[in-house]
Amino acid sequence: MKTTRRTYVLTLNAPSKKGLQLWMGKSIHALRHCPNKQMGQALRELQQDMDSLCPPVSPSGGSYSLNRGR
Repeated sequence: MKTTRRTYVLTLNAPSKKGLQLWMGKSIHALRHCPNKQMGQALRELQQDMDSLCPPVSPSGGSYSLNRGR
């Protein structure tokens, strides 16, 4: 089953409005403002989408270390 991707725009402290605003839609041209009541669910969806795009990070930091030369 193919899922459609959503586009998210998160604004923090915009000059016209203070606080967090979230816009989401099927494309950048179809963005709609996310009401405060739906903000929590939309942020959870955004986090799930980000998690699915990023590979899991191992707790040990993998084979590369910042202290490699010491």
